[in-house]
Amino acid sequence: MTTGAPRGVPDPGPYPSIVLGDVSDARTKDGVRVVAVRRSQVPLVHLRLQVPLGDVGPRDGTALRLLGKMLLAGTGGRSGSEMAAAVQRIGASVDASADADHLSLTASGPAGRLVEILELLGEIVASPSFPRDQVEGERERVAQEVLQEASDPVAVATRALWGELYPGHPYADPLPSAASVRRTGRTSLVRFHAERVRPAGSTLVVVGDVDPDVAVGAAGGALGGWPSGSGAAAPALGSPRPAGRRSGILVVHRPGAVQSNIRIGARCEGRHDPAFPALMLAMTAFGGSFSSRLVANLRERNGYTYSPRAGIDERRLAAAATVRAEVSTDVTAKALAEIRYELARMATAGVTPEELETSRRYVTGVVAMASASQAALAGMLADLVADDLDPSYLEVFARELAELDTEPVAKAAARSLAPVGMTTVVVGDADVVVDALSTLDHVQVVGS
Repeated sequence: MTTGAPRGVPDPGPYPSIVLGDVSDARTKDGVRVVAVRRSQVPLVHLRLQVPLGDVGPRDGTALRLLGKMLLAGTGGRSGSEMAAAVQRIGASVDASADADHLSLTASGPAGRLVEILELLGEIVASPSFPRDQVEGERERVAQEVLQEASDPVAVATRALWGELYPGHPYADPLPSAASVRRTGRTSLVRFHAERVRPAGSTLVVVGDVDPDVAVGAAGGALGGWPSGSGAAAPALGSPRPAGRRSGILVVHRPGAVQSNIRIGARCEGRHDPAFPALMLAMTAFGGSFSSRLVANLRERNGYTYSPRAGIDERRLAAAATVRAEVSTDVTAKALAEIRYELARMATAGVTPEELETSRRYVTGVVAMASASQAALAGMLADLVADDLDPSYLEVFARELAELDTEPVAKAAARSLAPVGMTTVVVGDADVVVDALSTLDHVQVVGS
C-alpha cells in the first residue's frame, strides 16, 4: 500500500448565511404581535409566547418563581392532570418560566395540531386556577431552592455581580427569603396574574412546517379569549440606571472555601447598537470559545481553571460584558491578574486577523446552526421580537459579521473591555485571599 503526500487543510469555504424566507408579522386585535416562519425540515411546530410583566420589584420575586411552575397546574376548565392528558393526547409539550423581563411559555408538537396547541396555550395563559394545595406544595419546593441558592457559591457570585451592575433594578435578581416564599399564597398569585399577565405588548413566535399566514390567523383566534384585564396596566419595566463602577475588588467572604468564584463585568450596549456585532467578535476572541485568549492563558498556559468563559449577558433593556472563572483558593490573585492582563491587552491591541477569522467562523457557525433548528430559531426570534427588533435582524447580523475587519472589533474592545472600567467580584475565603488580592487593588470584604 502506498500513500501520497499529506493533504492540506481544506478551504473553509464561504461564511454561512441566514435566510428566513417566508415570514408573516401581524398583531391580533388584543395587541399580541405574532411572527410566523416556515421551516419544513420536519413536520413539527415550535412556539414561544412572551408576556412582559411590567415593573416587577423585590416584592414580586416569589411570584416570579412560582408563576411559571403554577400555570401548568390547571385552569378554570381543567385540572392539572386533565391538562397534562390533553397535552399528551396531541403529542405536544408545554413549559413555562418567568423572570424580570417576561413570562415565557414554550410549546411544540405536530404541525398538524397547531390550532390545538395554540388553544391550549391560550387557555393556560388566560385562565390558570392556581389550586391552593399545589401552590402550598410548590412554594415549599421554591423555599428549598432559595435556601440552596443562598449557599451555592456560583449563584452567590453571579448575583453579587448583578447587584453591582444593576443596582436597585429587578435585573439584580435579589434572592427572596425562604420566609417570604412561605408567606406567598394563592391569593397573591391570582392578583399578580390578573394585574400583570395581559395580551397587550405580548409576542408569539411560531416556527415550523406551517403556512405563516395560516399560523398568524390561528393565533388570533386561539388567543381571542385572553382577557385584557381590569384596571390600569402595571407600569412598564424601566431601564436600569447607569451603574457606577465599584473601585477595587469586592470579596464576598465564604469561610473555608477551597475555591474562589471570580466574576468581572461592565455594562455594554446591546443589539440596538450598530457596534454590537463587533463587540460579539471581540468577546469571542477574548473568552467566548475554547480557542480564546482566556482559555489559552488560564487553562493551557497556567492550569488555573478548566473552563473560564466570557460573553455578553443580554437582557431586554440592558446588556453586560462578563467574565467568569472558578479557581483554587491559592491561585485566586494570580488568576485575577492574568484575566485583567488579557482584558487590557484586548482593549489596547485589539485582535489579530487570525483571531478575527477564527471568532467570525465560530459565531457565524453557531448562529447558522441554531437558525437551522426550529426550536432554537423560535427562541432567538422570540427574544429579538420582544426587544422590538425586526425578525430580519438575524439575516443582517450574519452579513455584518462576515464584513467586519479588525478595526471596528478593536474599537468595540477598547470601549467595553478595559479592566479599569469593569467591576470585580470574588466569592471565596477572605482570610486566605485578601492579602494577595490587596497587591492588585483595593479590597472590600462583605459577608456572604
